[in-house]
Amino acid sequence: MSLVESRLKICTSYGRVTWVLSTDAVPGVITAAIFIADKFLGDEIDLEFLGSDPTHWQTNVFAPAPEDTTPLYGVLSSIEDIPQSRNDRRGTITEPHAYTIDWNADRIIWSIDGQPVRQLTPEQTGINGALHYPKDPMRIQLGIWDASTPIGTAEWAGGPINWQKVTKRITATIHSITVEC
Repeated sequence: MSLVESRLKICTSYGRVTWVLSTDAVPGVITAAIFIADKFLGDEIDLEFLGSDPTHWQTNVFAPAPEDTTPLYGVLSSIEDIPQSRNDRRGTITEPHAYTIDWNADRIIWSIDGQPVRQLTPEQTGINGALHYPKDPMRIQLGIWDASTPIGTAEWAGGPINWQKVTKRITATIHSITVEC
């Protein structure tokens, strides 16, 4: 087990992670930096970047309750602006920014470039008489994926990917990750 793996295993029950990342703006491509529980359909806290919407980023929480009969996609989600870049034009996901999830028992704070943009408390997650606030131990996961199917996912992602027009390799660059427990 590496030092990084050891540190991440110690820091599974709350913490603060900052990813400095940039990604391509290709409709149908999703880049994600998340906390995710190991159990099937367990808790998640997400940062998601849709290639079809390069001037925004999304924050999501999925914390199913036993009473839930269907997934609560989009219910505890928010769309955030990318701040202006240094040359006064609208910022995009193609430029490096520092994205942070700061999670503890009392609140989750999402930030960009050190500026908080969203806070969620357990009390704000009440749906159908149950709290949907993440409490499971989680690991850090990064990904870039083709969201071309199923149809609902493709619509959300602005896809499917037009492979005839994509002439370059699709990439996401993780410039750094800082983990604080």
